[in-house]
Amino acid sequence: MEPSLFELWETSLDPATTKHYEGAFAQGSGYLHIRGSYEEGLLAAGQDEEYMRLPANVTIEKPRHPRSKWGTYVPGVTGNHPLLREELVNLPNPLVFRVAADGEALDMDACRIKGYSRSLCLRNGVLTREFLWDTASGAVIACRYERFVSQKRRSLIVQRMTYSVVSGKSILHFTSDIDEKVKTNGYNHFAETEKDSAGCRTQVRVKTDNNDTIWLASTALGKGIRFQETENHTLESETSLQEGESIFVLKLSAVCTSRDQEGGAGFDKLAAELALPEDSWKMLFQENQNEWESLWEQAEIQIEGDEEAQRAVNFSIYHLLRSASQTDDRIAVCAKGFAGEAYFGHFFWDTELYLLPFFLYNFPATAKNLTAFRLRTLEGAKQNARAYGYSGARYPWESSVSGSEQCPNWQYADNEVHVTADVIFGIWHYYEATGDKTFLFDAAPVFTETARYWLDRVEYRDDGSIHLNGVMGPDEYICFCNDSAYTNSMVKFALERTLEVLGMLEQERPEAYRALGVSQDFLDQVALVSEKLPVLTRDDGTILQCEGFEQFEEPHFERFWPDRSKHFGACVSQERNYRVKALKQADVLMLPYLFPAKFSEEDIRKAMAYYLPYTTHDSSLSAIIHSILFARLGDRVQAMEFFRRGLDIDLDSSAGGAAEGIHIANCGGIWQAVVFGFAGMLPAYESKTPSFSPNLPDGWKSLSFRIVCQGRKYRITIRGTQAETEEIQ
Repeated sequence: MEPSLFELWETSLDPATTKHYEGAFAQGSGYLHIRGSYEEGLLAAGQDEEYMRLPANVTIEKPRHPRSKWGTYVPGVTGNHPLLREELVNLPNPLVFRVAADGEALDMDACRIKGYSRSLCLRNGVLTREFLWDTASGAVIACRYERFVSQKRRSLIVQRMTYSVVSGKSILHFTSDIDEKVKTNGYNHFAETEKDSAGCRTQVRVKTDNNDTIWLASTALGKGIRFQETENHTLESETSLQEGESIFVLKLSAVCTSRDQEGGAGFDKLAAELALPEDSWKMLFQENQNEWESLWEQAEIQIEGDEEAQRAVNFSIYHLLRSASQTDDRIAVCAKGFAGEAYFGHFFWDTELYLLPFFLYNFPATAKNLTAFRLRTLEGAKQNARAYGYSGARYPWESSVSGSEQCPNWQYADNEVHVTADVIFGIWHYYEATGDKTFLFDAAPVFTETARYWLDRVEYRDDGSIHLNGVMGPDEYICFCNDSAYTNSMVKFALERTLEVLGMLEQERPEAYRALGVSQDFLDQVALVSEKLPVLTRDDGTILQCEGFEQFEEPHFERFWPDRSKHFGACVSQERNYRVKALKQADVLMLPYLFPAKFSEEDIRKAMAYYLPYTTHDSSLSAIIHSILFARLGDRVQAMEFFRRGLDIDLDSSAGGAAEGIHIANCGGIWQAVVFGFAGMLPAYESKTPSFSPNLPDGWKSLSFRIVCQGRKYRITIRGTQAETEEIQ
């Protein structure tokens, strides 16, 4: 495949797109993540402003920092915000490397810059920036910056700076630093901060208000130059270059935390990690390259005939690969892929529905970690249920590491209860794709306790009917409804699987079954609710989104939404939005997406015809679902239209889509659109062996990828409507 298809480029300096590229160029190792900010920062964009960010609808909220926002994140390291609750902490920035030429400090806003370009290699996660600096003193300096977060040494950041005098001469002054004054959403989460220098290292220790301790250290090395510690605990050096001369600087930074599972923590550990010679770049680069090649060998999708789609799919896979931990089941993947502060580092239903399939069919061990996170946080889910006055376990709409509800907005926290059933769906999907019965049995308490919650949460009427009231489905523009089709369907699925798991457990592990304390009355009640919970339909048989949906007011888009460049939710009041038939995203249509074998083409066409005209696609989760369904219907034109909408969400710099972080669920959805949509693969819970009904878009000559299912690896090659499946070692 052409190397350019694995490169993302920024070719001009535009203040309006700085934050977009900071998000799009995010780098990470699963353990550590950094935004694509400039090493020297921007004088016009301080990072230490304190303010009180308020709970808001993130979809339409106007960001506070339009110019630049640094970001250094270790998933799981959190702080307590007085209004936003537990949030991922933006850590001290170890990337800082400033240069001055004859007293003029480099600033991409203020200096005379020519020939600017920046690129991210998706193959190895290396970010490169190049430009000519026409200095005030008359020298012209070619500047090249390269950096990566090592996939081999996951807590290590490697930077190489190269300065070459093209004409004239210059005295260059270098400053290597760690900025400990960074705030998270305007809030200072550092209860303790210490900064010093030792052994030609800058060192920072911070302790969050959630009792996580983080150590950061960095060192700078250069052939022919010597960095010295200053009283401000920075590392500084100066050199004089004549025309034609160059200087190389290697900066190494390492991070460890009190949450680390292996190897201890503290400055002694970091000192050992940084004890590398000045010529280590090549070795570290190759280590990182080898690790990435191993990941891409399994995860790569090859599209012949559509370079735009190929590059966008590569972009999505890159961010999926860097975002998930391969070893830690105490965390999931946050909604912004650890590439920004939006959504506060919280975990949503995205984990089970949008992200899990990519990992499940490529890296089952990583998928197990994502799923095991829900087992680890069962106690938090039980606390949530008790807080709402119910028995059992109620998973949070927005989770952090504790598993307790973190959503600051009552509408979603109170009503979007379908996440509890989505968790069961994810566990079952993992089991069906892997055959890991041991894990399934370990999850039996999750099945049991969530079932207890549903038995307590539903309404039992005198006429014998059973209902689930006061909920919000995937469509967040209908706030409070009864008998949501999606929610009820997923609850029914969860309860049916609960009976299945308990039946298996009783037969194979009777002691573990008895320890759950389930009674026959409980089992009978589970069966009754799963049978009687209704999924309502319209007169023509189309599934009704919820009770009374047809009585909601018409949205009158032509009147209230004339500017389609804005979200509908930004054009009307919340009060109006909550009483009209405006859908933020796919809702009923989520059901044929999840269960393709249960819905006929006619079922999907009728549902699409009814709901699509009402759908605003204000959510980044919407377009890709419609693409998948249109692909299954054989409508290549519509499938590609929605597919390209999905591709643009993080790649359209003019819209600034990645400014606040990556829409990582959409990245997972893009993978699904290719594999479940255009390739027509049935999920493992509907087919025990790989099964495909391809419908490639016009212009796609072939499609190939690998999957893992039930412990076996397959190479899939599709041409036209034919799929070739080859089992590989």
